[in-house]
Amino acid sequence: MKRWTWKMNDPGITKEQYLNIARKFGFTKRELELGYLKVSGFSNHRIAYMLGISQQTVKNHFTHIYEKAWVPGRKEFQELFTQDG
Repeated sequence: MKRWTWKMNDPGITKEQYLNIARKFGFTKRELELGYLKVSGFSNHRIAYMLGISQQTVKNHFTHIYEKAWVPGRKEFQELFTQDG
């Protein structure tokens, strides 16, 4: 039986660095968790599977996350954590 493993992509930022930036937006604990998974390169489908929630729930969380971070979408969200300074 083949066993699936989920490899985390290198986000180019440590979890501590991510949290230092993300906490400024007032994210909930769950939003912090989902945001880090997204920054690490996971898709909504994979995040839903890993956390045992629906893809719609993941989308709803990201709607709130993007609103709190004042960004229109995933690309701009990820840029918040890869920009210099």
